[in-house]
Amino acid sequence: MTRIIKLQHTEIAGCIFVDKIAGLNTHTPEYGQRGCVEIYEEELDRKLYTVHRLDKATSGALVFATSSEIAAQLTQAFEQHKVEKKYLFLTDKKIARTEFTYESFIQKEKNVFVSRDTQEPNSKTSFKWVKALGPYQLWEAVPHTGKPHQIRLHAEANGIAVLGDSDHNGTNHFRLCLHSQVLGFELNGQKVRYETPLPGWAEDDFTADPEEQILTEAFQRRERMYKFSTLTDECLRLAHRELDTYRIDQYGEYLWVYWYKESDPTVQDLLRFEKIAKKYHKKILVRKMLNRGEDPNAEVLWHIGNTASRWQAKENGVIYDLRSDTGLSPGLFLDQRENRLWVKNHAEGRSVLNLFSYTSGFSVVSALAGAREVCTVDVSQNFIEWSKHNFTINGLDPEAENHEFWVQDCILFLKGTIRRKRKFGMIVCDPPSFGRSKNGVFSISKNFDELLINCMYCLQKDGLLLFCTNYEKWTTGDLHLRLNKLKKDFSFKILPAPAQGLDFELPDQEPLMKSIILRKN
Repeated sequence: MTRIIKLQHTEIAGCIFVDKIAGLNTHTPEYGQRGCVEIYEEELDRKLYTVHRLDKATSGALVFATSSEIAAQLTQAFEQHKVEKKYLFLTDKKIARTEFTYESFIQKEKNVFVSRDTQEPNSKTSFKWVKALGPYQLWEAVPHTGKPHQIRLHAEANGIAVLGDSDHNGTNHFRLCLHSQVLGFELNGQKVRYETPLPGWAEDDFTADPEEQILTEAFQRRERMYKFSTLTDECLRLAHRELDTYRIDQYGEYLWVYWYKESDPTVQDLLRFEKIAKKYHKKILVRKMLNRGEDPNAEVLWHIGNTASRWQAKENGVIYDLRSDTGLSPGLFLDQRENRLWVKNHAEGRSVLNLFSYTSGFSVVSALAGAREVCTVDVSQNFIEWSKHNFTINGLDPEAENHEFWVQDCILFLKGTIRRKRKFGMIVCDPPSFGRSKNGVFSISKNFDELLINCMYCLQKDGLLLFCTNYEKWTTGDLHLRLNKLKKDFSFKILPAPAQGLDFELPDQEPLMKSIILRKN
């Protein structure tokens, strides 16, 4: 299982250029939160050097050096204003002038950057009007100096405050519409220039529809990070928490919309989805997410395009069988992508137990990675048969001696395993927050201790336990506190779980899906 879904970057002359997304700090703002440089260092497995910064809310061209020597040269180039920089921004303000240059003195006062035109200038920006886009005006800004918030302050001072810049009198918007489009400089005799694609709000088809603006931004964020338009067979999330009403996943040629609003999609909603389908050449299925207690197989589904009830898609090259006629989800939870990669990297030679297996994505990657044995447990016969099919389409024999499938309550299975004194080298436990079976009701809040204790008894020394939960009332911190209570009975080390992909939460957002890894001492 090779990582195919990779963060995009461009390397030129010892420099790493990235198209930074809005909402991501240039570097870590505080312990435990990764910034852009830390994320790309991890992705590329190499040291990167920060030579300039973009505000958290600003998107676009950002450069890192790959050595201290190049970093020194680039830092000097920025300090001496020998770097070509061009920004685009959107405003809802109109002024008579179309081109001008502005200078001021910028300094920090009481933790806020302010601009004064009564002192000797230390900052200079040239502005040029580009075009009107509906009710908005698109401007180009070229900063000749590099003071913090320079463009934002100078735009405000000239009556064209940036849309979304609430700190500097800009009209409220879902994002700051400021984008670094071009970086250029000369390095060791070589001319280097990096230019990003236009942001969605700078394109001619930019719409005044607020929801469509947010969707455009969400899709472009994934395009800038992963270039998802080229990953036509792969799976990733295209809209996560940008809108409360729904989330959108790409499953190969299909887009799957989880609809959370109590009322059905309106004609306008469906037309918006149809527009997306045409733009990205996708078929769309819209599934209304029912309240607990309602029939999970109820036909609350809208189709756009010539859809089928069964199809296949890939995640990092592994094939999965997807279905629109079985339950509320198509058969693969994409928020587990990084965890599946972690399991793949640690499963070789181990005996792996996959509890609450659903359609067995963790079992498939374990078997493909060379696990000594893979034991799959779920209370649903239907999901077990689905799991076996996922084995088959990936060239694995579900009937092989080292592949076990059990239709059983997971806690009962663990108790039986303890009686048989069987141990596993890795356990994956991804329980539902709530579930019913013929054996009773499972609730993660009530059954957590019992579940974890039984898992630990079934884990061999130096064995690994990956535990995940989407329980909304717990944070990652709550999960750590509950695990620490078990240390009186078991000796284990808590290891960092893989960070969620950036198609889900940003580093400073509490993830909906919480994960933790334990190594038994």
